[in-house]
Amino acid sequence: MVLFGLLFAFLILGVPIAASMGISSLIYMLMTEVNPIVVIQKMFAGIDSTAYLAVPFFILAGELMNRGGIARRIVNLAEKAVGNIHGGMGIVAIISSMFFAAISGSAIATAAAIGGVMYAGMLRSGYSKGFSATIVAASSPIGIIIPPSIAFIIYAVLARVSVADLYKVGFPAGFIVGIALIIPTYFIARKRKYMDRAVEIESGEIVLNGVPELKSNKEISFAKNLIESLWALGTPFIIVGGVFAGIFTPTESAVVAVVYSILVGMFVYKEISFKDLGPIFNGAAKGTAGLMLIMSAASLFAYVMVLARIPQTVFATVQNFEGNFLVIMLMINLILLVAGMFMESGSIQYIAVPVLLPIVMTFGMDPVHFGIILVTNLAIGMLTPPFGVTLFTSAKTFNASIQEVSMETFPYLIALIAALFFITYVPASVMWIL
Repeated sequence: MVLFGLLFAFLILGVPIAASMGISSLIYMLMTEVNPIVVIQKMFAGIDSTAYLAVPFFILAGELMNRGGIARRIVNLAEKAVGNIHGGMGIVAIISSMFFAAISGSAIATAAAIGGVMYAGMLRSGYSKGFSATIVAASSPIGIIIPPSIAFIIYAVLARVSVADLYKVGFPAGFIVGIALIIPTYFIARKRKYMDRAVEIESGEIVLNGVPELKSNKEISFAKNLIESLWALGTPFIIVGGVFAGIFTPTESAVVAVVYSILVGMFVYKEISFKDLGPIFNGAAKGTAGLMLIMSAASLFAYVMVLARIPQTVFATVQNFEGNFLVIMLMINLILLVAGMFMESGSIQYIAVPVLLPIVMTFGMDPVHFGIILVTNLAIGMLTPPFGVTLFTSAKTFNASIQEVSMETFPYLIALIAALFFITYVPASVMWIL
């Protein structure tokens, strides 16, 4: 109780998550007279894995794809495929997030990229800023479900399972989540009578209220949109296909994604110049440093949890439910959903996997299936107030208040939780692909 009490006290005071976990772990170790040198050892050991080399490269690839025009072309293609229906622009945002997820592997990158491209079209179609931001905030976490995914790589290291198997089940899981989000979008837009129209965003031109100038896209054929998007759509086929075919490892695929993004952005779409590479690399380096600090602090926190015998206590408590697997999975999902409200996804994995994976495996659950359940929970946590990262990213992109966006999240949280329970209790919905 002391360990978690310190952690939540620091979080409530606004202390960054990495510092909260690190300081609370250090205080507990000093109280139990553990040598403080262990702090440095465990923090370094927590990120000392070859698989984690993929993390900075995927973050960099997301930055390059956003700046290189790939996201905008994916949106235009999705818009042409959906057409003008109730909630059309919202559905375009969801489908575009699914496509971009299969490229960037990052929820935050997806929220920033798709939100920036969809901003003008959604507001011009009459959508409120809060509703627009919520759609992007709810759909962008698909970025950690559809491969390639940084969350899958972290889980694969912790659970010692195949990244390729996680990639395979990620596709049907991402499709289920996407459909779950489209349903409330359609009915809410229909109730509010939002009138959609096909648009293509012209980057760099700003008019009233910060809304970019728009150009009609009705005259542009689907075939032309598809041709312009082929280079963008080729990214997931190259990355994921190369892993499945055994041409390169998941870690190496991240490097391939960076090289491909540079070539397409600079020489095909010509939206990135050599002078742009410096700021892009700098931004990716800062993002990587922050994420790695959180992961190392989470590793230390997980070690201290073992010292405090928390995993053993949780395991013994769950065993008291006399083998009712349905109730146990309900408890696990609720625990993960609550954790997602307050903690970063990588931190949750470091804490939850050592504790929960042995429990579900005693009931015969495939660790790959548990992996997709865990990652889906993490995706929901990214939308959940008060600390949902895509919630903040999307609100900032649409110039909307957190309160305004949070009020719109309820139907989407219901849809996401429904998808989570479907994936949990109907294993064949995702495991059929293995």
